[in-house]
Amino acid sequence: MKFESDNTESVNTQYHYVGKSSLYKFCEEWDLNSYEFDVVKRIVRCRKKGQFEEDLKKTKDLIDIYLTEHLDQSE
Repeated sequence: MKFESDNTESVNTQYHYVGKSSLYKFCEEWDLNSYEFDVVKRIVRCRKKGQFEEDLKKTKDLIDIYLTEHLDQSE
């Protein structure tokens, strides 16, 4: 499926992305780092993939890693 992006380029994409704001654009606008982006992405997609509990547990693990690294940098 094709659609026109904000800069009028024609983009080939899967149907479930058409008409939705880009997750990448959202994270860029909010100046999220890679950990924050990954957490948001996992939360948004966990219900769609069919592995809800497993995905949320991985997200919790990622948050713990982010906390650890952030605390290490603060010292």
